[in-house]
Amino acid sequence: MTEGRVQLRHRWLYMAIALLLALPAFGFGAAPAAAQGESRTFPETGKTVRGQFLQYWFNNGGLAQQGFPISDEMQERSDTDGKTYTVQYFERAVFEMHPELTTANKVLLQLLGVFLYSQKYPSGAPGQQPNASPGSISYPQTGKRLGGTFLRYWQTHGGLAQQGFPISDEFMEVSYLDGKTYRVQYFERAVFEYHPENAGTAYEVLLSQVGKFRFDQKYAAGGTQQPPAQQPPPQQPPQQPPAQPPAQQTACGNLPANIDAASDKAQVRAGETIRFAAGGFAEGEPISFWFTLPTGDVVGTARPITHADVEDTDVDVVPNHEGILGPLTFRTTSEFAAFPGVWAITFQGAYTGHTAVAYFCVTR
Repeated sequence: MTEGRVQLRHRWLYMAIALLLALPAFGFGAAPAAAQGESRTFPETGKTVRGQFLQYWFNNGGLAQQGFPISDEMQERSDTDGKTYTVQYFERAVFEMHPELTTANKVLLQLLGVFLYSQKYPSGAPGQQPNASPGSISYPQTGKRLGGTFLRYWQTHGGLAQQGFPISDEFMEVSYLDGKTYRVQYFERAVFEYHPENAGTAYEVLLSQVGKFRFDQKYAAGGTQQPPAQQPPPQQPPQQPPAQPPAQQTACGNLPANIDAASDKAQVRAGETIRFAAGGFAEGEPISFWFTLPTGDVVGTARPITHADVEDTDVDVVPNHEGILGPLTFRTTSEFAAFPGVWAITFQGAYTGHTAVAYFCVTR
């Protein structure tokens, strides 16, 4: 593997940080114009995603966050404002096109978590327990707390833009997919499930397939499907794992554990370089990556990177035969110093959906 320094065309990272300062919290950097006409058909479901929906899918977590497409594009009346939009359903989300927006990103996610929660629990879910672990955060917008493993996942997987604010505290719920009971928390756009059998892996927290449930409910079997009846939670909930401190409050000397990734240093100052490697991918699969700032904001690639994006063609930008990517070397800029604290870089495979995360601390 090469030791050369990756230099993305047009100094991508510099631009991404600058865009972050100018765009609303829910926005990512603008995707390349050449991607506008691209499309991809997923053989798993036979559905095609194209244009800005495909850009959003790649730019916001891909398979792990959105799931496979389960519908074609369609016109649908919004339950939020009563207007009609172009939408497309995915297993874990519904993409909604908003051409009236002046931002580069005109795709918004429907508030599936809000719809599902109000439908299942009109009086509020029973047995809720606020997570008051060290470093947990209370959101005055909804009056709910977010902490521990769920907070860490929220911060490293799109934060407010992808998940929305928490609208419930943690509680036990029976999954309509496998009938098992999981600790969950509802957000405006998603539902987090804690899977203790995956503890220590990238799949410790999984997203409920709220898009599939909503699609089945509205369009399958004549739209007559109703939410499953909820069984009472067990008397003795499973013991929660030790809470991970949230990224922005973690000391530089006590970073969260990396997930299938590594960096050559734990701390970096503006102007210094830092090298990353990641594993667990399929040989040759395209890789997307994004940075999560201490603020919870995210900047990243609009599509998987290839050799066409890199000036030094000797640099390995796709996994080798062992599924290892890198090393990739980035030189931090002065913009990094404006966001001191714990950062994360997340790599995701376009085919496997596998994610690898490395943490590092930026100091002034």
